[in-house]
Amino acid sequence: MSVTMVRQKVKDGTVEEAEAAVRDMFAALNRVRPEGLRYASTRVVGGSTFVALFELAEGIEDPRPAIPEYARFLEQLKDWVDGPPVIERLDVVGSYNLFGTQREESAVR
Repeated sequence: MSVTMVRQKVKDGTVEEAEAAVRDMFAALNRVRPEGLRYASTRVVGGSTFVALFELAEGIEDPRPAIPEYARFLEQLKDWVDGPPVIERLDVVGSYNLFGTQREESAVR
């Protein structure tokens, strides 16, 4: 199983706006409840860097682009970002209730 991590710094003075937009977008996800998606957004304490983690179930196409609030969030984000995002794929080695069930062959015994 793999998880994608996106780190994005926003400009000083836009943190509160960005946080509000993230909350709105997650409220929409909670209403729509797309299948096969695990998604979280965090902010580094005291800073203006956001870290998002998401995992898609195997064989699932990313449902986020079809959600209008997600598209609006991405459009707003263009005005707030301070540099390019850092996008990394992570292999989950272990997880306790954070990510989906690991495949049997990758489970640590």
